[in-house]
Amino acid sequence: MNHSRAKALRVFLPRVTMQEVARAAGVHQTTVSLALRNDPRLPEKTRLEIQAVADRLGYRPDPMLAALNYYRTGRRPVKSPTTMAFLLNFRDREEMETSHPHRLFLEGARRQAERVGYHLEVFYIGHNAPGAGQRIQRVLKARGIGGAIIAAFGDKMIKFKMDWDEFSVVRIESQQLDNSLHLISSYQMEITREAVRHLYDLGYRRIGLAIGEREETYLRNAYTAGYFVEVELHPDVMHLPPLLLPAGASTEEIAPLLARWAKSNDLEVVASNWAEVPEAFRLMGRQVPRDIVVASLDLNPDRGSNAGMRQNHAVVGERAVEQLAILMRTNQRGLGTPHNNTLIEGAWVDGSDVPARPTNSAFISKNKNRSAGL
Repeated sequence: MNHSRAKALRVFLPRVTMQEVARAAGVHQTTVSLALRNDPRLPEKTRLEIQAVADRLGYRPDPMLAALNYYRTGRRPVKSPTTMAFLLNFRDREEMETSHPHRLFLEGARRQAERVGYHLEVFYIGHNAPGAGQRIQRVLKARGIGGAIIAAFGDKMIKFKMDWDEFSVVRIESQQLDNSLHLISSYQMEITREAVRHLYDLGYRRIGLAIGEREETYLRNAYTAGYFVEVELHPDVMHLPPLLLPAGASTEEIAPLLARWAKSNDLEVVASNWAEVPEAFRLMGRQVPRDIVVASLDLNPDRGSNAGMRQNHAVVGERAVEQLAILMRTNQRGLGTPHNNTLIEGAWVDGSDVPARPTNSAFISKNKNRSAGL
């Protein structure tokens, strides 16, 4: 029989079952299941021996059966659902509620945890507390919690350490952490690019980017990277220096910085992830959008501009739970090598704060005079 014929015949051979692997290895089927999931309840030597038998027999999991089991597990009511930890870099719930993205991260995570049969428990670990990782690790182990979501830690949390091999872990953003944990994040680079594209289509050519210095740290310059990539594609768009807003600065503190920067670059529109920017311009006597337009890179329904990019923070929370559920159910612990990056896109929202740019000469002349009078 030639090689191609033998290969064709193998396609129609019946799938090797877990029960057959158990017979060949001389163990119970449950032991095979544990070994193939790398369950630590089995000695490593036993796991490796059973995995070798499975490989020799050509055992492969049935993807349809795995999907069905996942569906059944997610829908089956349980008396005591497994707990996932949601670690927040805040002192308490009151402080967390001041952050629009974090509220939505948690809302999406809770909703998805309930859907797939888990209980989500929030732990507030504070700001840059020495030994925070070791303390929360002891708490999680004492509680029997084997999975955790690091929920968008701030830039100061650069030394958060745990014994990663003890847990299944994913992180939301938090790219400043020096590790290879699986990552779920809004796609800020593409979000910025899409904002610039929409502003270009609306007629704007002098587009400025004002971004938080802190966010640039823990997102690894995603906003500015998106800005520079997109303006490079439009020769008639001016390449203007982004303004980095100081971490923790108040509206009153950023107002003169914005005014000087906008005047020196003769800006038509500012794209920013800070909801305070429109109010800061008003403090300096600029009317928004008549004198200058502000487009949001992270729309907040409670404040700021009413037009720009809506980031899907709740979806980020949902995807973090989905990823962690898979890791926990397959007993994948520790750092990912390599780790996964899941990036969630945003969507442009039209609004009165970002109108199409008039092109008549009277408007252009009038606005230049306003800029000169800043």
